[in-house]
Amino acid sequence: MKIWNGYGSEHSMNLVLIGRFKREQDAKKVEKEIKQLSAQVSKDDSQFISFAKPEDQRFSDEMLSLLGRLNLYTLGPSDLGQLVSDHNLSREGDKITVTTDEAEVSVFVKLFIEAGAKVEVFSAHDYPSDSDDVS
Repeated sequence: MKIWNGYGSEHSMNLVLIGRFKREQDAKKVEKEIKQLSAQVSKDDSQFISFAKPEDQRFSDEMLSLLGRLNLYTLGPSDLGQLVSDHNLSREGDKITVTTDEAEVSVFVKLFIEAGAKVEVFSAHDYPSDSDDVS
């Protein structure tokens, strides 16, 4: 009898990200930016670009224009590709909560921090009672 050991990426991270902003209007602004960026990423099919070799990753002209209008210069193609992954985003007042099974969440962290938020990231596997508080 042979026993096979295999490794896969099907384990879900069950991550919770919480951004607490100084003002509710800051949270609204970031929520709007995420929606705009997500729409452009979907239009550009950037999810495929994010898996390309680094030298082959490119922004569309429309994405470059949007990033300039939003004054966002720390995001790369692989960050933006994360916006098409399965996630839930909700905003309550000055707090934005993102839940996802993905490990790559730098796009949200960058957007939150650039807007002056205090960011908390944890696994709901390890802290299930904390995740109940954010639902």
